[in-house]
Amino acid sequence: MSLSTNLLDALSPESKTFVAFSGGLDSTALLFLCNEAFKQKKIRNLKAIHINHNLSNNSDNWQQHCESFCRSNNIEFESFTVEVSKNRSSIESQARQARYKIFESLLDENDQILLAHHRNDIFETILLRLFRGTGVDGLSGLNEKRSLGKGEIIRPFLNLSKSDLKIYIDENDLPFVEDDTNSNNDFDRNFLRNEIVPHLEKRWSKLSEKVAFTSLTADKKKLSLDYMLEKNFKKEISTGIIKRTNFVEIPSFLLEELIRLMLRKKNIALPSQKVLSEIMNVFFHKKPSNESYVEWSRKDGEQVGGKVFSEHNDVIFKKK
Repeated sequence: MSLSTNLLDALSPESKTFVAFSGGLDSTALLFLCNEAFKQKKIRNLKAIHINHNLSNNSDNWQQHCESFCRSNNIEFESFTVEVSKNRSSIESQARQARYKIFESLLDENDQILLAHHRNDIFETILLRLFRGTGVDGLSGLNEKRSLGKGEIIRPFLNLSKSDLKIYIDENDLPFVEDDTNSNNDFDRNFLRNEIVPHLEKRWSKLSEKVAFTSLTADKKKLSLDYMLEKNFKKEISTGIIKRTNFVEIPSFLLEELIRLMLRKKNIALPSQKVLSEIMNVFFHKKPSNESYVEWSRKDGEQVGGKVFSEHNDVIFKKK
């Protein structure tokens, strides 16, 4: 399947289209491909968005490169500068939060922003989640489409590899920047990419492709379960309230999945398995009191934490 087919199959041609453009190989391939589609009137209103994180001495040079590339190709361009504290932990998470906050602010109803994540990114993401501890949700990897504010994030390259994009770059003789921070193994993803993944791929061929298949299978299983839960527990999912006495006979594993889905729908950070077990013990395995209360947060702060408490027969889940 060609890159252009992947792109056009994924996006909505009538929606306003933004492309997250770092100037690197992946996003350069995506932006150039989108511009070709734009010139052929297959998409409308194309705009490149560059985020300057100021994490490298070359950050301003990369911004200038991106602006120059867009000017040469008659692509509308806008850049934003964000401040990321280098003295705090999880610089990667801070940078991601800052990017997505800007992306969300740009999107009106039905707008779409395209990101150049590919199959290798799925592989790295799943490995990171496995090392940190994850469930089926984490194994599902990256979603091709998901909502963000009023609009939507689209990742059209998830079934393509980094080498596929490199071939496209070479065929079209496209300039791109090399991010010097990619060699900094203090970042978890860089450590995986530079030190771990090459050894794995030497041992097992087509590894990223196989992991992507596992991710797709896990995602289908998750979607199937979510569909059944939404069909049977619409009220609970929409209100965030579970009537305890109606659920005492439901298996714990199914109730846990309902709680996870309910929290995802409300954009509340998912609790760890330890916290989820505490919720089950406090509110469902025995009768709670009006003082019963459990709360949790996500360490990287990417999502707001949650809290759960009891009022009469209701177990209530809310943002913290």
